[in-house]
Amino acid sequence: MWRIAIVDDDEKILEMLNKKLSKLGHVETFLTGEDFLNSEKFFHVVVLDVKLPDYSGYELCQMVKEERPETWVILLTLLSDDESVLKGFGAGADDYVTKPFNPDILLARVKRFLERQRKSLYDFGELKVDATGATVYLKGKRIHLPKREFDVLLFLVENAGKVVTREKLLETFWEKPVSTRVVDTVIKRIRKAIEEDPNRPKYIKTVWGIGYTFTGGER
Repeated sequence: MWRIAIVDDDEKILEMLNKKLSKLGHVETFLTGEDFLNSEKFFHVVVLDVKLPDYSGYELCQMVKEERPETWVILLTLLSDDESVLKGFGAGADDYVTKPFNPDILLARVKRFLERQRKSLYDFGELKVDATGATVYLKGKRIHLPKREFDVLLFLVENAGKVVTREKLLETFWEKPVSTRVVDTVIKRIRKAIEEDPNRPKYIKTVWGIGYTFTGGER
């Protein structure tokens, strides 16, 4: 499910946007920047008011983008002058909406973004693999995988249901000839990161003597 955060000190705007954006996913609202930061949660979309009582929306935008560049940030503001708009985009904002605004148009913008994201997001229930953001989420929490491990996982995900040989993985991800045991070691690390019980994996199954297959969580 898509996760959307709205940060604004105007309770009427929070209520209105919560009602609208809830059509797209799970929405959480925050009256202050501190409340938002203290939540320490991942969101696919963050709608930020520029003038909050404790933080600048520009500042929060930068913090979000530094931590999670893949998060789509929309700035809400009364400031419509060119300098303010450029400052917003300079802070990393993906969109800039001036108040007053039509909530249905904002809804349409967020919906369009999420539809684009859906094409690169592989959703297996508790496990989600975001190809565009090169990130993995397990039970809503971001899981860190080094680049090669993520690339191997993504390759298996993109070939879900197919048997991928160790030789194919070596050919694809290792430039120099190495032992197939290197592949087994990488798979072991991936399983440790995403499997509840790495000894009884439900996502990446071994096909003995051949390679591996991604099952999508089926036992």
